[in-house]
Amino acid sequence: MGISKSFFVASLSLLLAVLASTGEGSHQPVVMPVAMELSAKYYRKTCPNVQNAVRTVMEHRLDMAPAVLRLFFHDCFVNGCDASVLLNRTDTMESEKDAEPANTSLAGFDVIDEIKSVLEHDCPATVSCADILALASRDAVALLGGPSWSVPLGRMDSRQASKAAAEDANNLPNPNSDLGELLRVFETHGLDARDFTALSGAHTVGKAHSCDNYRDRVYGDHNIDPSFAALRRRSCEQGRGEAPFDEQTPMRFDNKYYQDLLHRRGLLTSDQELYTHGGEVSSDLVEVYAKNRKAFFADFARAMVKMGEIRPPEWMPVEVRLNCGMVNN
Repeated sequence: MGISKSFFVASLSLLLAVLASTGEGSHQPVVMPVAMELSAKYYRKTCPNVQNAVRTVMEHRLDMAPAVLRLFFHDCFVNGCDASVLLNRTDTMESEKDAEPANTSLAGFDVIDEIKSVLEHDCPATVSCADILALASRDAVALLGGPSWSVPLGRMDSRQASKAAAEDANNLPNPNSDLGELLRVFETHGLDARDFTALSGAHTVGKAHSCDNYRDRVYGDHNIDPSFAALRRRSCEQGRGEAPFDEQTPMRFDNKYYQDLLHRRGLLTSDQELYTHGGEVSSDLVEVYAKNRKAFFADFARAMVKMGEIRPPEWMPVEVRLNCGMVNN
């Protein structure tokens, strides 16, 4: 048939690796290739209750939903959606959790650990932390009133983290980045202007944790509603730096974020840039999303699936971690 012996051996080795990681009675973690096709049915036989398990925990930890959603973004934009952001610091590896300024205010790690504990009891050494994070993010959005979508599964967990990559503005831009910088970051990851505008709507929930995130905007930006700027300046001066991205409904996933942008009440410079200097695509979409929640939900769901398919580099060693905070021995 023209198939080489080496190809046959490689294919057989891959098959055996898959069987070793998913067969009944086998709970040994196996390093897997990153190029495997993602599928919503990936755990249909090996862990059929995975979706219910994730959702049940998220229902009880709904206060952390915005934080979990943010974790997924910060994971995928650094070497792909591989749960590297969950790894703790060790003697031989720095942690992305310590990356400044982007990741030091991240939260929700305990929620992912709680889900992992449930799944390790139900189906040991089967569900990756990366897939848990993808599912938990979807449920975080849906439970806060946003859209739901079918999540392609089959991601593996990285055995490495990169604090340097998480501190690189080409991966995680800062809150004061202009539109051009932001679009370049998204384009690097295969996401276009429409994806960027829709995914920015994640800021319809959650908050900035420090005045440093929006100080330049409320003290030096002239393209801001004066009363909004005064309100946020008072927060800074009174030492209450935390501020909601969406001041109207900060714990409801809706389209109020875009309505705020129309009224020059975006909290971050990077938020307001969408409308102020968004050009034909982003500015027009802000107006569409502000008026049409259904259109925003549809584009957001599609873009989340697209972002969730960002893969780790081919050289990255991967596995199904037994503990989301550390690699397997």
